[in-house]
Amino acid sequence: MKKVNLVTTVLILILSNYILAQGAGSNGVTDARSMGMAKTFTTSSFGIYAVGKNPANVFQDSSKKVELILPIPLPNISGAVGSNFISLDEYNYYFGTKVTGSDGKTTGRLLTEQDKTKLKDLFADGGTIVSDIHVQLVSISIQPTKTFGALAFTITDRISGLMTFPKGLIDLGIEGNLPNKVYNFNDTQFKASWLRKYSFSYARDFKIIPKLFKSFKVGASINFVSGFFYAGLDHIKTELKTGEANAITGKGDFLAYSAFSTDFKVKYNFVKDEKKEDFSGTPFPTPAGSGVGFDFGISTLLSKNFSLGFSITDIGKIKWDKNVAQYSSNAAIYLDDLSDKAQRDTLVNRLTGKESGKFISSITTQMATALHIGASLKVESVPGTMLLALDYHQGMNDEPGNNKKARVALGIDWDDLGIFALRTGWSVGGFDKFNWGFGLGINFGVVALNFGSPDFQNVVSPNKAKRVTFAFDSVWRF
Repeated sequence: MKKVNLVTTVLILILSNYILAQGAGSNGVTDARSMGMAKTFTTSSFGIYAVGKNPANVFQDSSKKVELILPIPLPNISGAVGSNFISLDEYNYYFGTKVTGSDGKTTGRLLTEQDKTKLKDLFADGGTIVSDIHVQLVSISIQPTKTFGALAFTITDRISGLMTFPKGLIDLGIEGNLPNKVYNFNDTQFKASWLRKYSFSYARDFKIIPKLFKSFKVGASINFVSGFFYAGLDHIKTELKTGEANAITGKGDFLAYSAFSTDFKVKYNFVKDEKKEDFSGTPFPTPAGSGVGFDFGISTLLSKNFSLGFSITDIGKIKWDKNVAQYSSNAAIYLDDLSDKAQRDTLVNRLTGKESGKFISSITTQMATALHIGASLKVESVPGTMLLALDYHQGMNDEPGNNKKARVALGIDWDDLGIFALRTGWSVGGFDKFNWGFGLGINFGVVALNFGSPDFQNVVSPNKAKRVTFAFDSVWRF
């Protein structure tokens, strides 16, 4: 079993090496109102909240001409941290239970065959951990006249990452060192980045085909993106075979990249400079990469209360060309003596590429491109005003905040209940698999506050929670 522990530890180091040592797609977090509606937004987000979702709806039928998002009275912050596969109860059952034996020694739970099967099933669709923090630093939208249209400018930070544990690692940990068994780790993923987006948006009602559409809004955004850090695996195609007499054979095939702002003073292990420099904590770091992206959207009104729309967001790439490092491995693996330090060091190096680091000129990564299609219906036969919205979201890649698995969401915004608005919604598919959203809005006239979470089921049943999510913001309207 020592062999299993060694291999398991080393494979975890493949991932943690890039998390610790180096410092809205279709599923990512968004504003509090949309989060309360289970991340429904294609035809139900308006004004400044439409930036990054459907820029056509930056133009709105409202008497308000200016919207501002500022850090007061509440900053615009949303976040999610957790997984899509294991709940708090399940974690405590498998990893948090300690058993004291007759010899007085404390060990973990002894798993039955049924326990092992259930643990494997938890990872059947991939065991992914995510972190996604979204901060809108400052935003303004101006709509001087309906003929002119609407303009918006926003500055948004997103710090996000994802890490997927390979199924082979779980099998190895559960089954132990069964002889003549092959384990591959091709499904391992790790990506993390800090991006700042400067968005300029314009939208207008072009009144196309007035006999069919009461409103035909078209909008676009150009996004100038600064990247402050990136770390990610290009691939892991490593295979290990357990043989007789505790021998491990196989091949290490690994490629990873990283790039960091020079202000972070990151020192790579292949740089022999002994000079130590302190981290420079500035709100405006020197970018390690940059790119230009685009959003485009259409929103139509077919009747007084029924809307259809679609958008495609974050079309573009980021070129990282400052402080870019590459780690790789493509070599045979052999280990038959755990006590042999040279063999252990070679195994670690060929699994992680630890000694292969070097500077390269640049790398290019995709933005979290996603397609959004939506419909909404305004219901006025109830107290206040109720908006029912249905969305389909399709990520075009698996960048952080995105997912190539489709997601469908139904959201409800019950507004004009005095100064209050209630929101709820349900979402299925994508990374999250299932969400029940709930949120609250408080409108004081010139300023409104919003609170929401797409995972309200975790509040109702915290022991079943797989992650923690939150969102709150405020907006000024004049």
